[in-house]
Amino acid sequence: MRVQLFGVGVKGKSPAITAQRRINCYCETRTDGDRTSLALISSPGLTPFCTSIGGNPSRGMWPVDTLATPLLFSVHGNTLYSINNAGGTSVIGTIGTSAGDVSMVDDGTNLVLVDGFKGYYYNLLIPAGLNQITDGNFPTTPTTVTWQDTYFIVTDGLTNQFNLSANGDPTTWPAIQINFTGAAPGALQAGIADHSVLNLFGGKFAEFWQDTGLENPYSPIPGSAQEYGLASPFSLCKYDNSLAGLFTNRMGEVNVSRMSGFRLQQLSTMEIDYLLNQYATTGDCKAFGYMLGGHPMLLLSFPSAQKSWEFDGASNAWGERQDTNGGRYWAHKFASFLTRQLVSDYRNGNIYEIDSNVYDDNGSSLPMEVWSKHIWNDDKYISIPQIQIDIESGVGLTLGQGVNPQIMLDISKDGGQTFTAVAWNSMGAIGQYTQRVIWRRLGRARDWVLKLRVTDPIKRIITGASAEVVGGTF
Repeated sequence: MRVQLFGVGVKGKSPAITAQRRINCYCETRTDGDRTSLALISSPGLTPFCTSIGGNPSRGMWPVDTLATPLLFSVHGNTLYSINNAGGTSVIGTIGTSAGDVSMVDDGTNLVLVDGFKGYYYNLLIPAGLNQITDGNFPTTPTTVTWQDTYFIVTDGLTNQFNLSANGDPTTWPAIQINFTGAAPGALQAGIADHSVLNLFGGKFAEFWQDTGLENPYSPIPGSAQEYGLASPFSLCKYDNSLAGLFTNRMGEVNVSRMSGFRLQQLSTMEIDYLLNQYATTGDCKAFGYMLGGHPMLLLSFPSAQKSWEFDGASNAWGERQDTNGGRYWAHKFASFLTRQLVSDYRNGNIYEIDSNVYDDNGSSLPMEVWSKHIWNDDKYISIPQIQIDIESGVGLTLGQGVNPQIMLDISKDGGQTFTAVAWNSMGAIGQYTQRVIWRRLGRARDWVLKLRVTDPIKRIITGASAEVVGGTF
């Protein structure tokens, strides 16, 4: 009997339920009846875009593609930099803090920045340095800034207040345009404009406002308030023509969801929810969405837990993202800049481009690892005389690591609790397109789990994996 090895589950509460894991890879389902219905594809690597800023990680990035010379803006330490498409940098100015998340937005003329303590503006068309917003009505703890209908809109991180600027003027914040949410008590976590709606999230509530054209322009949309909250301000992001983030339900647990109208469409599974709710801290979660060859990807990192998770909206499957040593993935802040999808490094000032044609992270190994489903038959002893992995072979490199790329098989005979290394097997040197990957005579056990791992920086696509299973005796 031949058994297919891989599915789309995720190990959560117990490996006895499922031991499946996917690390630095994603699923692609096929419906046309070709060679496979489920392929596993390596996650993209990172190539350098700007590595000259220094040791301070980006606190926030914002692209402005509407300028004659498009620029990416990024805050490192207390300094705001502009970065051109060639990765060249210029210092714009400094702010009063050196740590913590920064929120930025522009209206085509002015860039506005808030850091939790002050607000700043920079004229993009007539540059005159970075200037602090000094209007006495400006929020005292400005956490997030967004823009809609000619207004800059800033939320206060310690109260339920949010302010609108004067039309197209980030220096003036009229008292009549100070607003307060009222669906539930508590401070605002974040605000973001999306599809002509101002979305405002507290820790236990969500409100939705729109421009009504009155003297105080914005008013709440009747009947739209919801009883869920945002668990982390900087988990909120644009994702697949909607918004997504880490939310808190009224019963106290966090989950990953996307907006569907005014309600949430949950993306996280029971197993993912279980794992996330085990973390001691989730309020520092950072998230961003990006496209990967037709796959809408949502990446969430949890700095305190040193974990990164990625959701694929095309396959509805979750996977882990890790660095070389199994820690949190490097990507921290995100910006889509011209044709580039850029991420900052949480460890230093580097900014990288997500590159589907590269299979390492700035020269550091990007391991791809897959754990199988249970191979089990009513707790009977079963033998596996052969395992075959179908891959895109013959993609070795001409020099260095990857000339003869290898794939490692580990086996577990106790249901995924412990593993034993079996052997490396060749994936085929360059041009060896008919190379087969087979292991034989693996023994017998009641509950098998298999693990595959590739560390060579070569193209990794698994189109199938199966085991020949015989026996079935107690």
